[in-house]
Amino acid sequence: MSALLEPHFTQDWPASSSAPSQSFEVRRLPAPFGAEVLGLDLAAPLNAGDFARILHAHLTHHVLVFRDQRIAPEDQVRFSERFGPLQIHVQRQFQLVGHPEILQVSNIRDAQGQAEGLGDAGQMWHSDLSYK
Repeated sequence: MSALLEPHFTQDWPASSSAPSQSFEVRRLPAPFGAEVLGLDLAAPLNAGDFARILHAHLTHHVLVFRDQRIAPEDQVRFSERFGPLQIHVQRQFQLVGHPEILQVSNIRDAQGQAEGLGDAGQMWHSDLSYK
């Protein structure tokens, strides 16, 4: 069975409606799938045309890599919401304070030895929240 991804990308978000176009490149990775997005600043407003290019790259390559981004949690949430409604992960202890949409993944432990994030995410294939 296949499904067509129909996120909220048709809506031009108010904060980005007049944003200038950014110059960026989508370069296929040397792997079975995936691409790297070069030259895009996710902290800057993203207009509808640029987001359409990102969405097309996502649907074509399935995995996108955005290296060296310096974004605030609000920027990450705003960008992610362009793809559709966000789900809150069931591992509440690793949610970023003030931003429950962001699950912290980390192998770092604090001074008391407590994990600062979900440390075993992605070790084996799985599907989170597929029961919803």
